Amino acid sequence: MKRSIVPCGVVALLLMTGVGGCEKKSGDAVVIGKNYVAAVKQGEEIKDERATNHEQWIVKVRMLDNGRTVEAHVDRGQWEKLRESDRVKVAYRVGKYSGTVWDAEIK
Repeated sequence: MKRSIVPCGVVALLLMTGVGGCEKKSGDAVVIGKNYVAAVKQGEEIKDERATNHEQWIVKVRMLDNGRTVEAHVDRGQWEKLRESDRVKVAYRVGKYSGTVWDAEIK
C-alpha cells in the first residue's frame, strides 16, 4: 500500500502560508470598552452569535499610533482589573492581504 505525499504537502503549504501571511505588530493602546459573552449550555437557545461553550471576556482597545480598533480576548482577572481609558500594550497579527486583525493580546 503506497501513501500519497500530496496531503502532507498541502498541509505544509497551508501552514507556511498561514504563518507567512500575517504581520506581527504591537504598540500602545487605550481601553475603549469591555464585553462579556456568557457560555451557552447544550440545548440552550443561542441569543448571542459570538457565544460558545465557554465564557469570553473581551477588551476593545484603540491603537494610539494608527487609530485601529482591536478586540482582545483576556482572562477574567485581567478583564476585571482593566477600566475604560486605561493605557495598555497590545500585540496583534494583521493579515498581509486582507488587513484583518488576528490573535490580539494585551501585555
